[in-house]
Amino acid sequence: MEAIQLYAFDLDGTLLDTAPDFFYAVNKLREANGLKSGDFSEVRSRVSQGAASLARYALNLEVNQKKEIEQSKLELLEIYEKCCLGAKLFDGMNEVIVNLKEKNKNWGIVTNKPRKFAEPIVKDKFSRFNPDFLICPDDVGERKPSPKGLELACELANISSKNSIYIGDHQIDIASGKSAKMRTIAAAYGYIPKGDTASEWGADFVINHPLEINKIIESN
Repeated sequence: MEAIQLYAFDLDGTLLDTAPDFFYAVNKLREANGLKSGDFSEVRSRVSQGAASLARYALNLEVNQKKEIEQSKLELLEIYEKCCLGAKLFDGMNEVIVNLKEKNKNWGIVTNKPRKFAEPIVKDKFSRFNPDFLICPDDVGERKPSPKGLELACELANISSKNSIYIGDHQIDIASGKSAKMRTIAAAYGYIPKGDTASEWGADFVINHPLEINKIIESN
């Protein structure tokens, strides 16, 4: 097995527990529209599917109500922008990043979150860890499962994809990693959509807690 020199991470549901912030935003939007508080588990399972899925749930919209979904999404994100710095690292993730730094491994973030939202969060939560990159759809013109963000990560780190691994909590993360010819880790502790199972995504590793990443680091 080729030694892993680059560890790339998804953001929401992998590095950071952002679901409470989105739950707050969803409920503020529901409250403004005369609806009672939503279900946290439902919101959590939708975070990795993006703001449109959360917007649909917030106002009980159907898939074909595209105009209403788009308006709801804009309102939701406006609320979220004001509360997004409340997110916390998942338990154990601090130790994982410290270990990567001590082992002189490259690491960074490849997310589908627009840079407008991702950059302030990463600056607030990770500046002390000095990530090698933050790559958003704005940077490559495509969202995952496109491999372009991960290909750019390898280019910026000057590390081959065969010496790189991507960690994410959604099937599109694993598909993106495979398309980029990287190894992959499915974060089963993350925001797994209802009815989905991380072990079915075909990842090289499946983990149930961030600290399990340290075992992979030590073995490579």
